[in-house]
Amino acid sequence: MKSFQSIFSSFSVDDILRHSSILFSGMLVVHVCNFLFQMAVSRALPDNEYALLTAFLAVLVIIARPLSTLTTGIGHFGSLLRQDNRLGDVKRLVIKWLLLTGVPAFLLGAIVIAFRESLAGFLHLDRVAPIVIAGAVLPGLFWVPILGGAVQSLQFFKLGASASIVGVLVRLVFGAGFVWFLYPACGWAMLGHGLSVYASLCVLFCGLLWMLQGNDSTKERLPSMRFYLIQSFFVLAAYAVLFTADVVLVKHYLPEDVEFAKAATLGRLVAFLPGAIVMAMFPKVASRGTGSKEQHRVFMRSLGLTALVVAAAVIACFFCSGLLARVLFGIADASLELKRMIWAMSFVMGFSALLNVLIQFLLAQRRFKATLILVGAAVLYGVGVFFFHATTWDIICVAGMANMLSFFATFYVVYFGNKRSSESCKKSL
Repeated sequence: MKSFQSIFSSFSVDDILRHSSILFSGMLVVHVCNFLFQMAVSRALPDNEYALLTAFLAVLVIIARPLSTLTTGIGHFGSLLRQDNRLGDVKRLVIKWLLLTGVPAFLLGAIVIAFRESLAGFLHLDRVAPIVIAGAVLPGLFWVPILGGAVQSLQFFKLGASASIVGVLVRLVFGAGFVWFLYPACGWAMLGHGLSVYASLCVLFCGLLWMLQGNDSTKERLPSMRFYLIQSFFVLAAYAVLFTADVVLVKHYLPEDVEFAKAATLGRLVAFLPGAIVMAMFPKVASRGTGSKEQHRVFMRSLGLTALVVAAAVIACFFCSGLLARVLFGIADASLELKRMIWAMSFVMGFSALLNVLIQFLLAQRRFKATLILVGAAVLYGVGVFFFHATTWDIICVAGMANMLSFFATFYVVYFGNKRSSESCKKSL
């Protein structure tokens, strides 16, 4: 009985465990619904249509990753405003950036729709409907990270989890429903995905409006985010390439390979599982450039927890690759090649998940020099694939080397940078 009480008390006292458990519970529902969505569409769609859907979703992720700069910026400066007891000013900050991003969001969506023929040609697509849907989703992709950043900064994690659950349920019901009951084509699944983005947006907007009512804003000047956002944009764009570009590159260079999309989908589960830990960590380590000893402890604890989750997931993919392929895609007897690709992609995505912890810590601490490693690794990734893309395994190997190099080099800089900073603090004392 004592052990249960101690476990419960550790969850209630330790914010990382408590908030991670809230987010993980929500994300568990999200992952189950995503799993069911993949099961439904992979069975209903022909292999070429499913590979196309995977490529489109990967493109949206590559776009959304740099836009998560807005989540990082709002999360960082919102956390600082919360520390200064200026909750009303968080609302001002959110409204300001919703207005600032509105015009470019709609403009970019219009450009995508206008150049739909060229984009369809790049992906070897014989129709433009999925491109049009992707263009219509873009404004939502701009606004969701802004509202998500406010939720993260204020640590309204239950609201964030609720919005994610509503969105994924909409995608499951409508995306899978359209494919099963209307027509088995990539565009219908994309339409369901687009509706899910706007459903999450509505929940976040209404929830924040309700939870921030009664908090009056001050007349103090809002912090400027522009320089922070510009620097974060390049960092997160580089991470988007390291995390997601494999599916797009295989689709571009090896369009006849339809199996890799399935291996990549299962491999991504390894990276998504520990996402709750990173989300809970970020507002707790936000600083104006001088991290504290407590924040470094939170970072190391978050990295350790992420490593445990990643290790368990990679081991599960290694021993259960055939079972996962059967459950998710209905493949009764998965080929040895597919099983090997599933394990390889889970290994690559494991390093990508660990790298994400380092990136979010550096962004929260405004240590942008260390993040230049990612930009270099993303460039090397692109150059490597340009020269080595004869087989899918070439692209997987380049992706693995780029992610591993990024993780070890960034960890070296972060760990020894923290060590040097703590030693200098001791000397000054």
